Amino acid sequence: MEPITILGCRVDNVDWTDIDAFCAEALKGTTPKHIVTINGEQILQAQKNSEYQVALNSADLIIPDSTNVVWLSALRGTPLKAVTPGSDLTLHLAKLASVTGQSIFLLGSQEGIAAKAGGQLQKLYPTLVIAGTSSANPDDEWIVNDIAKSGAAIVLIAYGAPTHDLWIQKNMGSTGAKILVGIGGTFDMLAGRLPRAPQWMRTLHLEWFWRLLLQPQRIVRIWKAVVVFPLKALLFK
Repeated sequence: MEPITILGCRVDNVDWTDIDAFCAEALKGTTPKHIVTINGEQILQAQKNSEYQVALNSADLIIPDSTNVVWLSALRGTPLKAVTPGSDLTLHLAKLASVTGQSIFLLGSQEGIAAKAGGQLQKLYPTLVIAGTSSANPDDEWIVNDIAKSGAAIVLIAYGAPTHDLWIQKNMGSTGAKILVGIGGTFDMLAGRLPRAPQWMRTLHLEWFWRLLLQPQRIVRIWKAVVVFPLKALLFK
């Protein structure tokens, strides 16, 4: 189905079947693919940052990561198929890599977090090959060569938005990877630093509320995502 546009940002209308097909094809190819997991906060950021908006719209696949984006699409009469959280996509890609014999590289977050997250992924998928982990700064140019030398097919990046998507657009052609995706706070969840919401809250699409309970300092970000974003998107189509 056709993608939709919200406040100048493209959002692809995909579900797990579509994502599986896209990733399987990407791993067979030689051209790097940039996947974005997009939410309302990122769309608001892109409105104020033209470079970021260009980076988002240049991505090969833009997955609706948050409930507010999907609900908003329905209110506007152009419903999206599904919500696909970045944390679920991370597990999905790790499983795909383990089944196909591909390796992954984990980049970003605080010192040691990526390594712990990689260890947890290996517990979940024992045949998964972790090509490398690093907490290198996004300005550290040497990390691109390290990723290329590792032979990783999939790179998971936890620099936060907009940094990880700008980094991917700048460097993906030099990494040798086939799929690169920014995955937000997923490393923290895998490493046990930030527990994921209970299943019942995920089923009700209340992960944003769980994050607020754990990190009350996020109140301004949550307000923008849950209140400002939908109002602005409905008023300014």
